[in-house]
Amino acid sequence: MVMKMENMNALSLNILENIKIIGDALCDCTDVTIIEKRLKENTRICFCYINSFVDTDVLQRDFVKNIISMSSAAFRDKSVIYEIPFLKISTYSDINSIIKGILSGETLLLVDGIDYGISCDIKKIEKRPISEPEAEKNISGPHEGFIESINTNKALLRRKINVQNLKFKDIHLGNKTNQIVTIAYIDGIANPEILNDLYNRISKINTDGIPSTGYIEQRISDSPNSLFPQFLSTERPYKAVAALLEGRFVVLLDGTPVVLIAPVSFFAFFQALDDFSSNWMFGTFFRCIRLLGLLTAIILPALYIAITSFQYYLVPLGLIIPLAKSRSQVPFPPIVEALIMEITIDMLRESAIRLPTYLSSTIGIVGGIIIGQSAVNAGIVSTLFIIVVSVTTIASYAVPLYNIGLAVRLLRFAFMIMASLFGTVGVV
Repeated sequence: MVMKMENMNALSLNILENIKIIGDALCDCTDVTIIEKRLKENTRICFCYINSFVDTDVLQRDFVKNIISMSSAAFRDKSVIYEIPFLKISTYSDINSIIKGILSGETLLLVDGIDYGISCDIKKIEKRPISEPEAEKNISGPHEGFIESINTNKALLRRKINVQNLKFKDIHLGNKTNQIVTIAYIDGIANPEILNDLYNRISKINTDGIPSTGYIEQRISDSPNSLFPQFLSTERPYKAVAALLEGRFVVLLDGTPVVLIAPVSFFAFFQALDDFSSNWMFGTFFRCIRLLGLLTAIILPALYIAITSFQYYLVPLGLIIPLAKSRSQVPFPPIVEALIMEITIDMLRESAIRLPTYLSSTIGIVGGIIIGQSAVNAGIVSTLFIIVVSVTTIASYAVPLYNIGLAVRLLRFAFMIMASLFGTVGVV
């Protein structure tokens, strides 16, 4: 039964049968080109490739020209094929491998009377230039970032760590997409047991496709339901190189500029790019500032609710009268007041992210000022809580990573609800 299946996939000596099978398999794939030519002895040959994946000028000049000049008898000896003056030449003996090669960007040659296909790799896939990531700004470090091409990303790492100990382990994932996932590490520094564990976890992912590295993170995390990320994500080669030199692993996915770094600790999420090129005293100080921003963003609105709802005596005497006067104009309890403003700020933040750049800054600043002032004038929120919301928003931007920021936003609501029920005891 196995032999029968293999024979069904094997190439036929009749090129017309092979063309028909490939044409049926790639039906309605209008980007696939199938061109028939003839050799000197009138032997029929066929070139199959995807238009947008192949450099047609190089194909015509270096491959087709050499093939046309050969005789049909030369193709009966496979060793002659590898003498063609072209860098990447290989052969396939079954239809499935040929179709897979075409879809991956290779150019396939079929010759009538020959039971194997000849493949050459002349890829020319369009990609954006290397540029600075928008989400990760730095002052003193390099300003280049990863792009969507995994080969370019490997080259960026290799250029900065130019030693043979920099290793790349490739894994093919996606039953439909057949994407490449690469684990980068430095042999001799990285822990081989963690490498094997990471490799096995990624290899066991069974899915049709992986649109982003976030899918990998969710599938291999120890605690997938945790609010906090367990992998550090970055678009900066500089940051990935620093992680590799510390013995960590970098996971790259073809088609996305974001890479994952593992294993990491909680405090690694508060290390910015400039910390690597700053004096340790400055780096430590600013990391403490970011941790203070994290705590402020999580508990400041909750403390406001707890104090105004239960523990008025914690407010200084000079502030309690203005606070009472401001609160007397608000018809809602503090938790409702806080939820209205926090949800409004989150909606403003989400809209600013998805609007064009020239509109997002205007919406963020003008929208916040107008809504805040209107809410105070209408008596929906107190003046003091507008200040609390402003400080909380600024503190949340001190957290350098977007994933941590998402966890902070959700935790803030949990703290607010606990504060409304139990006061400062709920916050604790």
